[in-house]
Amino acid sequence: MTTDKTGINQEKQLLLLLEEALDQNAVDQQSWLEQHCPAELLPRALNLLVDANAVDENQDADITLVGAAAELLGNLTQSAVYAGDEEDEELEPGHVIKNRFVIQGLIGRGGMGLVYRAKDLRKEENQDSDPDVAVKVLGQRFRSNQLMIMALQREARKAQTLAHPNIATVYDFDRDEDLVFMTMELLQGDPLDRFIEKHPNGIDSQQAIPIIRGLCLGLAYAHNKNIIHSDFKPSNIFLTRGNATRILDFGIARASPASDSSEGEITTQFDAGTIGALTPTYASCEMFEGATPHPADDVYALAIVSYELLTGRHPFEYLSAAEAKRRGLTPKPIKGIKRREWRAIEHGLAFDRGNRTAHAAVFLSEFEGAAHIRKAVGALAATLVLTVGYLGYEESRKQLDNRPVIAFAQLPADQQAAFTGFMNEGGQFEQFGDYSAALQYYKNAYQTHPRNSAAVEAIEGLLQRLVANPDLINNNLQKQSLSENIALIRGIDEFLHNRPTLSDLAEQLQGVHASD
Repeated sequence: MTTDKTGINQEKQLLLLLEEALDQNAVDQQSWLEQHCPAELLPRALNLLVDANAVDENQDADITLVGAAAELLGNLTQSAVYAGDEEDEELEPGHVIKNRFVIQGLIGRGGMGLVYRAKDLRKEENQDSDPDVAVKVLGQRFRSNQLMIMALQREARKAQTLAHPNIATVYDFDRDEDLVFMTMELLQGDPLDRFIEKHPNGIDSQQAIPIIRGLCLGLAYAHNKNIIHSDFKPSNIFLTRGNATRILDFGIARASPASDSSEGEITTQFDAGTIGALTPTYASCEMFEGATPHPADDVYALAIVSYELLTGRHPFEYLSAAEAKRRGLTPKPIKGIKRREWRAIEHGLAFDRGNRTAHAAVFLSEFEGAAHIRKAVGALAATLVLTVGYLGYEESRKQLDNRPVIAFAQLPADQQAAFTGFMNEGGQFEQFGDYSAALQYYKNAYQTHPRNSAAVEAIEGLLQRLVANPDLINNNLQKQSLSENIALIRGIDEFLHNRPTLSDLAEQLQGVHASD
């Protein structure tokens, strides 16, 4: 896969210029940058200089609450690009970090350091069956750079809030004397860029759909927490040996302009985007313009990745969005996929944010179809940011009056497997608090076997818990969205329309509206 060397070199140049500027007297720093910095990098450099000095004035601030400033350590792959001018000395097998992590060997080189396989002695003491972890170590030339350390710590902190099966698990951030490192789950498989390289003509849609679905669900979960990845690309995606997807490196993730934080977040003192730590071939036009971050930025990259999976090539020949827009390029339609799938990808590739899919869950809904509730699922994903925990399904449900036309035992084996898979995925995502994904999977299960009692219970149970959430009832936007969703779900078929539980929930919300 082609790598944009120009973008990497510019980011390196920007970091070096900033380091030199910060070595000047405070009154001379801006003029020094204006003298030495190329014109196209100067706006970013000046913004970052202001931010860096703001951090210097607040040395006692908890740097876990300060915004990141750079692209983080790369991927858990040997194919990751190493952007350093000089290679770091590798830690030898047997080297022990923090009296806990025993280095077993080098996995790969990332943009700002090295990634190792290590044995966690604490896990081993606790007789953990899988004591191995991945350890990201910040490169030597960056260890004295507070901005880089902040970037790595931010990655750890952001990723720790994203407990999701399609997002790589991060355990901790720490340092051992001059070593600065982060530990995370050890993944077995291939990075997606390597997978795409192995399939130069792309893969068929049946093979691509599960991968795309996993990416959508992982991003949607982050978007629901008002976190934008900001550097979504194939090398930041891992495909495990079990064909599960994991999204990596939320290190330059940026907060979207959401409602009041429910988790006590403190406004960051500077923004990761100011350092230009983005990959030009996957960044939206708005990212280049320095616009406020938005989930649609990730959707642009998601659409590109989807296009690459299905064709083996970039829709704009690895040109940046700004350049492709300037040239008036349009993506070549993909052969062999359904019309709705192409429309979803084309919608996600729109250069202007106002014309682009606004959320990863909406992209998935458009891609997978089911137009009669597509808007419902998308609206729910975009507005529901709830903190209520998973309460479990009710075991004592009344017998349904109407049974499926075909009994479950009489369904073809592949249809039974599909239904079971959808239900299991829905339950897992509901436990993770990703209600939009859970509803999507429960809906898929119902449509695989209409009137199935388990699917109906799952849909109704989830909606009941959402309606019972006091945070939802006190939020007019979320309340209205859920009311619309219930109406649309009832419109799937006559059976659901006549369900007493769904009717009661609709009336309950109408009563709440009337009392406002």
